[in-house]
Amino acid sequence: MNYVIPTVGVEEEYQLVDPKDGSLIPNCKQVMQTIRRSGGEEKAHSEIQHELHLNQIEMASEVCESLEQVRDTLNQTRLMLVDAARTNESELAAAGTNPLPVPEDDALTPKDRYQAMTDRYQQIARDLFIFGCHVHVAMDDQDLGIRVMNRCRRWLPILQAITANSPFWNGVDTGYASYRRELWAQWPMAGPPAHFDSLSDYQDCVDQLIRSGAIKDESFLYWDIRLPTRVPTIEFRAADVMTTVEETVGYVGLIRAIVMHAMDAERRAIDFQPIRPSVLSYAIWHAARYGMTEDLVDAESCEKVLAGELLDRTMDVLAPALKATGEAGPVEHFANRLLSDGTGADRQRRGSDLSKIVSQVVAETVPNVIPA
Repeated sequence: MNYVIPTVGVEEEYQLVDPKDGSLIPNCKQVMQTIRRSGGEEKAHSEIQHELHLNQIEMASEVCESLEQVRDTLNQTRLMLVDAARTNESELAAAGTNPLPVPEDDALTPKDRYQAMTDRYQQIARDLFIFGCHVHVAMDDQDLGIRVMNRCRRWLPILQAITANSPFWNGVDTGYASYRRELWAQWPMAGPPAHFDSLSDYQDCVDQLIRSGAIKDESFLYWDIRLPTRVPTIEFRAADVMTTVEETVGYVGLIRAIVMHAMDAERRAIDFQPIRPSVLSYAIWHAARYGMTEDLVDAESCEKVLAGELLDRTMDVLAPALKATGEAGPVEHFANRLLSDGTGADRQRRGSDLSKIVSQVVAETVPNVIPA
């Protein structure tokens, strides 16, 4: 098979936390000022951005040709952010939610877009102390992008399960592996995309959402998979931010292989049956609830399958695409660690004290590398 190997990019959202008790600290402005004074973004090959709340900070990588480049960028960026956070008496933590009680002061980032979102969505926005990982895969042809997005919907439940890293919220164990998912799912434009018959069908949907007042423009679509307006990519948005760099590297490689597999299936005109929205939504909820600890729902066949078995099936299907990249190793390492050590949610639940859980997340967030 002649696979096209696309470029990739990754965004990670991090917590800024108190080094003593692990609670969220709204000092993003100060951390960003420290980074910009040092010229750190250029050195790390990434852009550092605000998010909705000031106790959040986000990185967006440059376009990466390989997983090795992804790894280097994440290592350098995290080290830079850790140093800047510590300069401002805080620590960096990579997990989908913070386990401790929600801050009473929401410390909204002073940007018009965020203010408009909060004015409209009220408590949903005020509670949005969540932290995700978004992966971009190059997609120059929007028509192909719609067809690839259709094919990739089937993978959303397993992707939700393997990235689950938010079992605690507001001081309690929620019973979910990814409670971040449940908080995010309250937004009207969140969740899995529909199956679209064509690019014009997709554009009609966008036009109707704009006319109805649901969104201001296409950039306000927050589906689990979407076609961004600013960059020619297909973007996967459903994952909790993962704690270690190697988890993120493996996940990026997995997403790239999924897109490659879908592009190849399109090229060969392999027929497939669209998944019903209600089945897909349930399968994703089930994955967020249990992570990798129970059966998962295969949304394509509607059967319940042991989580490890569904992951093995996924790796088998993607094996040719992974082999074509020459970088199957990090993805296989990620999958093997999930089977042996569990998800980030599983690792968090092995702790007993919420502040100590944050300390463990902080320790795993820092890359185990020496900068060049």
